[in-house]
Amino acid sequence: MTPDDQKRFVQIVGQVLISDGILGDAEREHLDRVMDELGLQGDARKEALRGIDVDSPVEERVQALSGEARDQLLAAVERAAAVDGEAQKAETQLVEQLRTLLNA
Repeated sequence: MTPDDQKRFVQIVGQVLISDGILGDAEREHLDRVMDELGLQGDARKEALRGIDVDSPVEERVQALSGEARDQLLAAVERAAAVDGEAQKAETQLVEQLRTLLNA
């Protein structure tokens, strides 16, 4: 994955995590693990976090991802939506939107 892919990937996963309006401890820890798995550190990590916004146009971010990143995204957002033990309506809707985008 390119650095831009990594940033967008984290931002999309983060958007799912905050879509219910709360970023709980388990969700924050999950996001840290995702960034660790991607090898994001320092300024790259901060930049990815700064770009997380519940109102961001997820379509544009998905379209900008490489095939490799797109292949991993659905599983990542499904895990993210369930990390706190329950998927809220907003999280489920965003995951469904992402599923549609990825299968288009």
